[in-house]
Amino acid sequence: MIMKTFIFLLCTTVFGLTTEKTFSQEQIVIDTDKEVSVDEVFYLIQTQTKYRFLYPEDLFEEAPRVKLKKGIIPLSNLLDKSLSKSNVQYQISDKNTIVIEVGNNSSKLNNVVNQQKIEIRGTIKDEFGNGIPGVNVLEKGTSNGTLADFDGNFSISVTDENAVLEFSYLGYATQQIPVMGKSTVNVTLKTDLTDLDEVVIVGYGTAKKETLTGSVEQVKGEVFEDLAVGSAELALQGRTPGLVVTRNSSRPGSEGIDFDIRGATSVNGVEPLIVIDGTPAIEGAFSSLNPNDIESISVLKGGSASVYGSRAAGGVILVTTKKGKKGKVNVTASSVMRVGTIGIRPPSPTMAQYGQLYLNAVNSDLDAGMSPNFFFWNTTDQLKRIAAGEEGLYNFSILGDVYLSNNGNMFDQMFGDSFSTQHNISISGGSEKSSFRLSAGVDDNVGGLKIADDSSKRYNMSLNHDFEVNKKLNIKTNVSYFHKHFSGPAGGLDREVTTYDAPLFSPKNQHGQWYGNFGGNIAGGRNAFARVVDGGRENQKDEQFKVTSTATYKFNDHLNATGMFSYTKANAEDQIYVTTVPTYNWFGDLAPASINGQSYIQEETGNSSYKLYRGALNYDNTFGDHHVSGLVAVEAEKFERNSLRARRNGFIDYGVYDLNLGATDQAIQTEGGGTEWGFYGYVGRLNYDYKGKYLLELQGRRDGTSRFGEGNKWSSFGNISAGWILSSEDFLKDSNVISFLKVRGGYGQIGSTGGIDNFNYVSRVSFGTTVFGSTASQQAISSADRLASQKVTWERVESKEIGIDYKLFNSKLFGSIDFYQKNNINMLINPILSAIGGFKTTPDINDGVLETNGWEVQLGWRDKIGDFDYSVSANMSDSRNTVKNYDGGKALVEGLNAVGDGEIIEGKPINAYYLYETDGVFANQAEVDAYISTINTNGNFPNVNLRPGDTRIVDKNGDGTIDRNDITYQGDAAPHYVYGINLDFKYKNWDLSTFFQGALDHNILREGYFSRPFAAVWQNQSTTWLDRTWTQSNPNAEFPRLTTNGSLASWNYLNKDFMLQNNRYIRLKSLILGYTLRDIKVGNTNIDNLRLYFSGNDLFEFTNVKDGWDPESQANSNASAYPFMRTWAFGVKVSL
Repeated sequence: MIMKTFIFLLCTTVFGLTTEKTFSQEQIVIDTDKEVSVDEVFYLIQTQTKYRFLYPEDLFEEAPRVKLKKGIIPLSNLLDKSLSKSNVQYQISDKNTIVIEVGNNSSKLNNVVNQQKIEIRGTIKDEFGNGIPGVNVLEKGTSNGTLADFDGNFSISVTDENAVLEFSYLGYATQQIPVMGKSTVNVTLKTDLTDLDEVVIVGYGTAKKETLTGSVEQVKGEVFEDLAVGSAELALQGRTPGLVVTRNSSRPGSEGIDFDIRGATSVNGVEPLIVIDGTPAIEGAFSSLNPNDIESISVLKGGSASVYGSRAAGGVILVTTKKGKKGKVNVTASSVMRVGTIGIRPPSPTMAQYGQLYLNAVNSDLDAGMSPNFFFWNTTDQLKRIAAGEEGLYNFSILGDVYLSNNGNMFDQMFGDSFSTQHNISISGGSEKSSFRLSAGVDDNVGGLKIADDSSKRYNMSLNHDFEVNKKLNIKTNVSYFHKHFSGPAGGLDREVTTYDAPLFSPKNQHGQWYGNFGGNIAGGRNAFARVVDGGRENQKDEQFKVTSTATYKFNDHLNATGMFSYTKANAEDQIYVTTVPTYNWFGDLAPASINGQSYIQEETGNSSYKLYRGALNYDNTFGDHHVSGLVAVEAEKFERNSLRARRNGFIDYGVYDLNLGATDQAIQTEGGGTEWGFYGYVGRLNYDYKGKYLLELQGRRDGTSRFGEGNKWSSFGNISAGWILSSEDFLKDSNVISFLKVRGGYGQIGSTGGIDNFNYVSRVSFGTTVFGSTASQQAISSADRLASQKVTWERVESKEIGIDYKLFNSKLFGSIDFYQKNNINMLINPILSAIGGFKTTPDINDGVLETNGWEVQLGWRDKIGDFDYSVSANMSDSRNTVKNYDGGKALVEGLNAVGDGEIIEGKPINAYYLYETDGVFANQAEVDAYISTINTNGNFPNVNLRPGDTRIVDKNGDGTIDRNDITYQGDAAPHYVYGINLDFKYKNWDLSTFFQGALDHNILREGYFSRPFAAVWQNQSTTWLDRTWTQSNPNAEFPRLTTNGSLASWNYLNKDFMLQNNRYIRLKSLILGYTLRDIKVGNTNIDNLRLYFSGNDLFEFTNVKDGWDPESQANSNASAYPFMRTWAFGVKVSL
């Protein structure tokens, strides 16, 4: 909206034509004798008068040069002298614009003026029924024109009742409408999605997409409004190449959205910087932003992000919110109702399927001559009863009489459909000197858990105000607030989602009490339903208030100064109370095991503040064929956070939740902490273009941060990029095929502090207690557990890129291609040193190197056939990273699985899988014996009793044994060849949009609870293994044999190469069908726009893995994530 307002003011100056105004007695001063071009004459006039010129860009390219003599000459004489040898005519608008057009009959204009005029009136609106200010209205074939007012209304006088009016506006498709004797012409302009003249948001300003030299993608706000999602984060999936958006859950308020721009940047987890209206987002501000308030989102990649400095090494996501329009007050209200259904279900078995799996494992062991582990089930006969789904009392030697129930799929008992709503209202408008927009919204997001409340509710409010104090000074103020409340079962739902318990027990006994078993883990102390319903609650409250004020002072048409101050205050509260839930046996006797054990209540509060100060000078000017713009800025940031946690055991739930209600003999346990950081930076950017086709951009920053020690706080970075618009050259500009063609490239370096501790350069001391001394009493101790180095400094990320933008066949075919490389040449790593020093953590050093190479491609087609508009577009991207240097070779990332997916090895990517290579299974005992003889040469063969049907692990290093030295690289966890496909259709008032998203290469490893069958004999199993494992009658099965022997199950399945699957997929992310009515009247109410729409998200998918894992999330591979939902929505939007 800022850009539209700016263009409106510009157009007010340029258009509004009339033939009834003449020159006043302006004089032009010539400082020296010279010979200049006609264009240079116009520039001379513009610098000394209030007049501006409007004419085709290359009109005077071949005109003879004009000889000027030192002195003073009247403006009219200078114009006549300059134009006398050109076949042109000119007239003056009522906005001091001199309009020049081709023509040699000057009397023709005077004749037109004297002819009888026909007045045409009308209103110009966008596709949503909103008036568009500043639209150019021209009588085709003449220079007669005007522009729409603040409400989109226009009035123009023409001399021919068959005249054709041309309506044009930046970002919209130009329309030509014959007058045909009518006195009223109303117009609806449609968005031109492929217009390279559109203005996009870039770092610290705006730029024409046509003249960009870096890689910037923009997603317009309309994309988010009709989607059946409450968060803009999810709406970005697949929308732009190079941006990978992954989610780990669909639990309300805990979706775990991750962004990755152009692949890995550092082992320290560098994330993209998110900037909302010019200020970095903190504490979840983006995830809590109302999608209906978004005007556009720009994604800055590679060198284009370097202007944002040290936190932009992972790219930048720029969010621009909607602003008010000058003109009448506009009220827009919308309401959406969403219904969610469970999507892909985990492979959770019924009672009969569980029994059959266990029976198969027992029979497999018996066939192999092994003694099976019956656990509590005692005998094969009892397992056969379970496999038959037989309900009733079972007698187990350890547990006694237990009632087993055939309740179907426990997952379906716990999860089901959900109903959510979203409501929004906005009011905007303004006068000639000010504009405003006030909005409010509420999103009530209910999860798929049906046995207890699990929901998130968010309230948003925002106010934007733009005030022109005078012609020099403008002040803008943005105020926003959100409040978010999450309520759900205490302790999360990870293991309960997988129905961790064996599916044999009714949640309640015959008396309606929570059912628990006597002893053992199988039911006692585990009842998932009891834990979720009565085991306690968690309530989180987050709120954030943000105010930003910007003042711009205009020195002249070319130079202005901007000052900005932004303040953000965030508060968070988290209350958890956990209660002990008693359980009973089937007959109503109290069981010795209870749910949760120790009850407690815990409260945690946190608050943070962020301040940003910024001052900038902006310059923009044209000197003949040379255009120069730039900025210099200085900014300072400060962030502070404090937290306090208190807990008391022995809580009893009386319906009142307070720390004082814990057991009186239990002390209140407290802990707290705080942190802070600061940044200071100097920014510079220079843009230059010659004739609008040779482009150059220089960026530079000098940044300082509190995160490093003295001598390393400051560092300088920069970027240079260039572009060449080949389609503007003589050898291409007349091409019937190439409408636009630009090549661009860039090189630069940017600093990074992402993932680095605030005080990493300071040694850390831990405090605690231990028992020692002659009397063996508890003593307070302190110890240095981390060495630090003052030499720790910035990571330095080097970026190289080259790209092509093109439009072909009258701009119907459009797209771009990019290739890039980024190198973190100063990566901070934690080397492995000997533990003999006694330190838990060694000093970090800047000695790592990570290289990432990738490419991006976009392709689209847009056309119109009568009233039918359509567009088809697609994008795809891929990136691959390689660790070039990491402490001389091999090290481990602390906290990740050493074998599964945690190793960092030079020459391989980060987040890689290192697994055991297998060579099928043993067909008979002879193969088993031969194998053991080759891998037990040193007597170190693992104590595993191999049998036919077990896995043959390859001895990769040939040392005659199988150990972790045999693991090999098998792939990485990052999705590759990520793509999006968008199909848009419009016919009159109808519109249909579909969007597909997916990946052609995405490794997923079965791990965690379902990593192998019978990882623990007492827990639930996966139907993945049903009828797909080796038996004597099925020797060509997909998986090794089942066994109740835990060690052998690990040998057969755990971290083996066949457990790594390529989960390529394509998913229908969104489908929107809408119908829009414009300019209707209901009673005495005039409705500008009424839109009804149906939309759906994640409606279906085709995936390579068929056993219940969702393809988008790594967390689903261990069955510990909240199930993803398919969402159906119906929405209504009204504008008055």
